[in-house]
Amino acid sequence: MSKQNVSKQKKIGDGKRVIQFLMPYKKWVIGDSIVIAISQVFSALIPTLALSWLIDTILPSENNTWLWGLMWLLVLSAVLDLGMMIIDEYFCHITAKSVTNRQKLRLFGHLQVLPFSFYQNNSSGELLARASDDPDTLHNFLAWEGSTFMASAQGVVIYSIVLFFIHPYLMITSVVLGIVFYWASNYVGARTRAASADARAEASKYLERLRESVTGIHLSRVMGVSDSEVESVVSIRDSFVKHSLRELKARMQSVVVIASYNGFALGLVYFISTLLIWNADLTSGQMLTAGGLVTIAANEMQRLLRNWLSVRRTGPALDRSEILLSQPVSEAETKQGMKGERAKGDVRLKDVSFVYPDKEENVLKGVSFDIKAGEKIALVGPSGSGKSTIIDLLFRLYDTTKGSIEVDGREIRDWDTDWLRSQMAIVTQDVLMRSGTLADNLRIGKSDATEEELYEVLRASGLGELVETLPEGLNTKVGERGSLLSGGQKQRLSLARAILKDAPILVLDEASSALDPITEAKINEAVLKTTKKQTIFIISHRLSTVLAADRIIVLDKGVIVEEGTHQELLNDNTGVYTRLFKREADIGEATVNQTDAQLI
Repeated sequence: MSKQNVSKQKKIGDGKRVIQFLMPYKKWVIGDSIVIAISQVFSALIPTLALSWLIDTILPSENNTWLWGLMWLLVLSAVLDLGMMIIDEYFCHITAKSVTNRQKLRLFGHLQVLPFSFYQNNSSGELLARASDDPDTLHNFLAWEGSTFMASAQGVVIYSIVLFFIHPYLMITSVVLGIVFYWASNYVGARTRAASADARAEASKYLERLRESVTGIHLSRVMGVSDSEVESVVSIRDSFVKHSLRELKARMQSVVVIASYNGFALGLVYFISTLLIWNADLTSGQMLTAGGLVTIAANEMQRLLRNWLSVRRTGPALDRSEILLSQPVSEAETKQGMKGERAKGDVRLKDVSFVYPDKEENVLKGVSFDIKAGEKIALVGPSGSGKSTIIDLLFRLYDTTKGSIEVDGREIRDWDTDWLRSQMAIVTQDVLMRSGTLADNLRIGKSDATEEELYEVLRASGLGELVETLPEGLNTKVGERGSLLSGGQKQRLSLARAILKDAPILVLDEASSALDPITEAKINEAVLKTTKKQTIFIISHRLSTVLAADRIIVLDKGVIVEEGTHQELLNDNTGVYTRLFKREADIGEATVNQTDAQLI
């Protein structure tokens, strides 16, 4: 995240940003403020003013009727105040949930249109914290302290106005002290905000480490490093506690400042009130009422200042959310392009060069080739030669640095990205599975697929017999990220999903890496039978997988160095393909010989 973005966000005050969040729901906020104002009258103003009436009027006159009237007035005020509190609670929570829900949807929606490179440079734990935990911080403030904050602000204003009518000196004293203590509290609050931001950063690190530990529990167990997993978190949590203690220390300093206000305000008001009584400018009842109002106003001011500290602690969460929302979106994810019918499957690369963001070296350098609809092309080469990068560019996860890629004769930047991706299916080495059933994961490829279609593609991918033996069949749970399936089963399920999608272009990126050679051969045969009308890209380090390709394109260091059929490429004894093929054959022969020797 750039420092420029951070500085831009800090120009907007924390309080103003909270108000901006509330603006779409101003009707609820205005309604709640009215309810709170009425509650203030019933809960504090009437009982306090009644004290003056009791001291100055009812007691001297010994009027029982007025005394009974005062009693029932206070009972009625208490009942009405209870009703206002219930309404306030409802208004406050529905506003908080609406604001938080809107913010989470904004963040989630923005994550969907960020460039793919953004995810390569940011940890998933950090993103989870920003999209979920940070909005929850705002929710907790609005739901549990927002109403109190509004009530305190209104109370200070209302009680100050009443004090003015009792005597202007009393109001001036209360307001001046309030301003002085607000400045002092805000100064200490800046330190609270900084400490809260540091603690939040450490909490995100812990969330990321927790995610890694939970998803990698199998690896840590088989490697026998469970103890070191705990040790790796100790420093993170120690740092979190350290910053949390700094935040607590700053908050305690704020509490001292805030708590001092009550004593100063009440002492000064009683002092001034006594002088006014001596000068016959104030009655005893008015003095007690003024003292009561100042006590209430002081308590409200204390709550107001404490709630203001909560606003400051919410500030870092708002910063992080706004910085995320300020990240530039990907043109591929947001720009509306042309949509066609079913694509034919012609693909052409013209002088394509590509450099990953924030890198210097070209991954691809002037790559050009044509693929006709229905043709089966294999991309082979050493690791890092650019094979998978071509597929990423084809799916518009990145855009070419130079040159162009065409599908059906039109540059892919002109096609609508959603439509373009709907015309392609992919099976990768790292299979993405969702928690749910086999059927749920298959229907990602085709949401309206029938059970018969699901069984058909499962049989084609080599999972037919397995599913038929499962008690729950298609409704069998696969576990989180497919944890209840083996690596080979997940890969075959991914293949079945791609076959079900029946897209014009099929990409097999190390699609059989988790399969044994016999199963691989069977599935390759099934794919070729099932996908006669598809354009197929085959990417594999296992060269036996690419033998059925119509044409093999060999890349090395981002450049096409050879192109032809399997036999044509083998005829060149000095070529990269021949070297790779011989190396694989030698490794296979050495493995067989070693196994035979062990058996003897």
